[in-house]
Amino acid sequence: MMRLRWDDDQTSIVVLLGILAMSSLGFAIFSLVFGPELQVELEPRPQVVVQIARPEMPALDQSAEFWEESGFIVLSRDQEYALQKSAGPDRGVWIQGRETLVLVPQRYDLKLASSVLQMSASFLEAGWMIQLEATDHGYTIAFWSRVPGWDHRVLSYLWDIELLNPENYGHHYGGFISVMGQFFDPAGFRRGTPQAPVLSLIIDDWGYDTAAADPMIAYPFPLTMAVLPHLAVSREVGERIQRAGHEVLLHQPMEALDSSLDLGPGGIILGMDRIAVEAQLKENAASLPMAVGMNNHMGSSVTADYDTMRHVLEVVKELGLFFVDSRTTTSSVVADVAGQVGIPYGVNNFFIDNESDVDKIKAQLRSGLALAQRQGHAVLIGHVRPTTVIALWEMIPELLDSGVQFVPISCLLYED
Repeated sequence: MMRLRWDDDQTSIVVLLGILAMSSLGFAIFSLVFGPELQVELEPRPQVVVQIARPEMPALDQSAEFWEESGFIVLSRDQEYALQKSAGPDRGVWIQGRETLVLVPQRYDLKLASSVLQMSASFLEAGWMIQLEATDHGYTIAFWSRVPGWDHRVLSYLWDIELLNPENYGHHYGGFISVMGQFFDPAGFRRGTPQAPVLSLIIDDWGYDTAAADPMIAYPFPLTMAVLPHLAVSREVGERIQRAGHEVLLHQPMEALDSSLDLGPGGIILGMDRIAVEAQLKENAASLPMAVGMNNHMGSSVTADYDTMRHVLEVVKELGLFFVDSRTTTSSVVADVAGQVGIPYGVNNFFIDNESDVDKIKAQLRSGLALAQRQGHAVLIGHVRPTTVIALWEMIPELLDSGVQFVPISCLLYED
């Protein structure tokens, strides 16, 4: 019979065997080491037999055709199943299914409710007992069905139908952004495309009453909207934009190269001293409290002037905002001054709608997608105009196929 010396080596062996003893392999090794004299008594465990019932579930695999005919793109379908224990007299266990269906509307005036009601009517006609409830971003249809041998119905399937929108976009389509909730530094992190490239689209000139407002606010991808201060609907539209989940900027009027151009209320012009700049910017910011940053409206003269921009950016820092340079002039000093003042800043790559032609705007958007795919990120600026919003809605399938994610401008800032 093999004997083991009781020394440090054996102590290590026993500790190891103690760990392995939780498995059948551990018991086998104990037998080999200590021999047949070692008897291990295990109490027999009672055998529990559980019958799992599978209630009837709806056939939803063919629903994609219905949604596409209704004007929606099926972005994703996620299914999961769980065991549920009956509280009734049967005391059985059944399988409950759940599916999350994410849809992207292809027109801003599509109403999910009408399609869901039409779909629900077809289930009722087929003999299903259903329960319909509204959710934050869509509807849930609950299906109740009988289990063979049981005398009551069970909740067999839950169908969550959600519309993609700026609030849930990051969950259902995005989620690949490396730095969530932090400033993204394009200069220090050129990601290429190992992860999804990102694009920020800023829409300027909000504050006027325009027919383009409703379809732009309803856009399902996250946009950044720049609102002019003190106009007829500035505050109202800023609140609507925020409620829809888009990001809001203060679109700050600044003197252009042509000083005769009307800036509108709240403008900054060359020659204003620090006190005047501070008073004007604080008044403008107070009128749009939902704004998280600022960009320039016109401003070719101001953004090229070091002293005035230093006044502006010092106040921007005091207000806790960031600044986006629209790059209306190649002589801009914004980047240099922002680095010295110490505030996050963004830089526009190019405008998409200098020409109000739908096809040309689409061409510019494609150029923006290509830039994002090349360098990992891009910043574009458009305007709240009918042709721009038409181009954006018509390009939804193409934008989804590109693999480029839309992000608020706050995700694409330099921070020197």
